[in-house]
Amino acid sequence: MRALRFELSGETAFFKKPDVNVHAYFTYSHIHKVALCGLLGAIIGLSGYARQHERNRMRSTGSKADGSEIAIFPEFYEVLRDIRISIVPHGDRGYFPKKIQIFNNTVGYASQEAGGVLNVREQWIERPHWTVYIADCKGLSDQVFEKLADYILNSKAEFMPYLGKNDHPATISKPCLIELEQLDEAPYYIDSLRAAHIGCDARGTIKNRGLQSYFQEHMPVGLNADNNGYVTQPLVYTNQEIDPDTLRESDWSRLCADGDQTLYFL
Repeated sequence: MRALRFELSGETAFFKKPDVNVHAYFTYSHIHKVALCGLLGAIIGLSGYARQHERNRMRSTGSKADGSEIAIFPEFYEVLRDIRISIVPHGDRGYFPKKIQIFNNTVGYASQEAGGVLNVREQWIERPHWTVYIADCKGLSDQVFEKLADYILNSKAEFMPYLGKNDHPATISKPCLIELEQLDEAPYYIDSLRAAHIGCDARGTIKNRGLQSYFQEHMPVGLNADNNGYVTQPLVYTNQEIDPDTLRESDWSRLCADGDQTLYFL
């Protein structure tokens, strides 16, 4: 199977979790599928949430009588929702350092506090780095895949790609088209983020005989149609040997090999 591979990194990143905003805004530990779709959509010029809201507002007020339907999803998600991606973290045991950043919003209408100054606290990821794979499969039209490959291979972009917010520019490097090998037997290890139902072998070994590591987090893998809220799934990154008995039939089409690395496509 053909795939587009590139390195994705930055000085900082912020992928906001929507469930906590009392004291500080927290981030997901890694770029997730929806954020990556947004980044890829920006590169090839697909519109986002702002255009979706504008289109729906104009339709509801009757200011646009072109017969267009309500936009259920932003354009980038409509086009890329069935994309198959694999994400390989390069942090220490799958983790990147995080720090709380504090800054002031002084536009006046941002806060009811005295002086109209809002203290914003955000948790930023520091120096993130992933290897990203985009599969050339039926979930993505040939035209869209070829456009993505052309833009990324030739360092082109319609809009600036960033890691969660425009405070965090993204760096894309070492892009290339590769051929991945489909697996016909269960691997010992999976070297990317994967679905959490694939368990670990309690009697298995640790890859490269290193220190055991295990990361798990509920992360967005899609948007719901009601309010564009995140659809989340528990994902795992570990160097532990997998339990092949926990592989489901649907997992086999998601497993590929790039050299000595085994990838799981979300």
